[in-house]
Amino acid sequence: MKYYLLLFVILLLVSCKQEKMLSSSGSGNELIRHLDTTINVYDSLAVIRLPIDKGVPIWNPGLLKTGPGGRIFGANLTGEIYSLTDTDGDGLEDEAVMFCDVSKEGFRTPAGMAFKGWDLYVGLPQQIRVYRDLNHDFVADTSFVFFDNIPFSDHPYEWTSALQFDQHGWLYFVLTTDSWNPGASPDPEKLRGSLLRVSPDGSKYERLATGIRSVHGMAFNRNGELFLIDNQGGQNAEEELLLYEKNGFYGHNTAKFGEQTQTPPFGLLQTEVAPSDILFRNVGGKEQMYISFYGPGEYWERGAISRVELKEHEDGTVQIIEEILTDLPKVSNITFSEDGTLYASRVGVTDYWYQKTDSVDGAIYKIMAAPWVMPDKRESLAMSEGSADADRIEQGRMLFNTRACSACHSLDGTTEMLGPDLKNIGLFYNREELLDEIQYPSKRIKPGSFASKITMKNGEVQLGRVITQNEDTLQLMLVGNQLKKIPTQEIASSALHPESMMYEGLLEGLSQEEIDALLDFLISNAR
Repeated sequence: MKYYLLLFVILLLVSCKQEKMLSSSGSGNELIRHLDTTINVYDSLAVIRLPIDKGVPIWNPGLLKTGPGGRIFGANLTGEIYSLTDTDGDGLEDEAVMFCDVSKEGFRTPAGMAFKGWDLYVGLPQQIRVYRDLNHDFVADTSFVFFDNIPFSDHPYEWTSALQFDQHGWLYFVLTTDSWNPGASPDPEKLRGSLLRVSPDGSKYERLATGIRSVHGMAFNRNGELFLIDNQGGQNAEEELLLYEKNGFYGHNTAKFGEQTQTPPFGLLQTEVAPSDILFRNVGGKEQMYISFYGPGEYWERGAISRVELKEHEDGTVQIIEEILTDLPKVSNITFSEDGTLYASRVGVTDYWYQKTDSVDGAIYKIMAAPWVMPDKRESLAMSEGSADADRIEQGRMLFNTRACSACHSLDGTTEMLGPDLKNIGLFYNREELLDEIQYPSKRIKPGSFASKITMKNGEVQLGRVITQNEDTLQLMLVGNQLKKIPTQEIASSALHPESMMYEGLLEGLSQEEIDALLDFLISNAR
């Protein structure tokens, strides 16, 4: 997009129609000044980084919702929740007004929020809490517990996420899986890894569906159907779009929920990695779906927003058509203002546990229609044009086997082995990223793929990857793909192993042609 900035400025000066459009949404000069030309767009859009320099510092913003008075509300991973205001009337919000700070009450990482009038319901690791604005001045006056029957172990990946009200006032939410946590809390009702709802008065709750891994967004369409987005990993072989079915089991963590008939995903998502939010919007009588993507962890320039069409065919099947709008990195949440403008939160750089670092990072963006912007051309993520033929792919397959890659990695999306499954790996990483993952396996370790050091009460030590964990048994995948079941009562302690169990130097002695062939084979193994 940066190559079209000059064209953008010229068109602003000569087009009365475009000047009129700009004046209705803010100063043209201000829009130009805050246009983020580093972000590619694949539609005629202007991506504006909001100049929020007053009030609460924007530090790793995660959640984003449209609230009372049409204001946009955000939440930092550090716990501050705020509304955005435009103090100088230029059409761009420049101040974050503190609504509440959950960290002052001892909580961390708000992972879901939903408004009911002037009450803000916030999903916290150990409870859902209501922050109430009694006098409607955009500052919470009091707070109270709405729901707290949550198995809680203080593991940083345990979230209460994707809060959403239905038309009857029931609050729906997801408790992320505990399958990756060797120290998971007792969960006799099997609530973690489930979709739940709580009655309007908070007096009763229901478990609606199970087998969920890590849902950070869900939304009702105009027909009252509930759609969820779930992340790849564990027994989820793909990035999934789910349609809620009562008592459905969506396939993750059979060790906890038992082997049973799986409710298949409604569809699979390919725009990017790690879907993070989902919205519906009605435009001219037609309902549109929007999905944001966080991108692979610790790749700070990856992420996207797409518009999704659900095309129903005569035979009753539904085709998912994804149209990428922008590759805005590390998008956590998206929301529409009352006038239809799209806002997005860019988390920025965090530590491995999605907590803040010592440097302030992240931003909130306003994404506006801009007919004068010429869309960028999106390159294929991983496969360079004309690089792979059948012979090269076969050469790569042989190298995959002779270099012992196949000893730790499956390719079918279902077989559990020591290393992560590599099906569709070319949809996750481009060539440079994939090569970096192979050469430096400990540089970034995917959540859920950490090895664990398990010390037994008898002094024996086991090193492997935790596959599943419940109150009675921990399943550990050892070197050689041996699955060992360990009674939890025999475990003295457990700790994450800081290095990958994949050793460096796997590519030593290979020519560049052989390395390219191996990459081509891995990338070609996509749906």
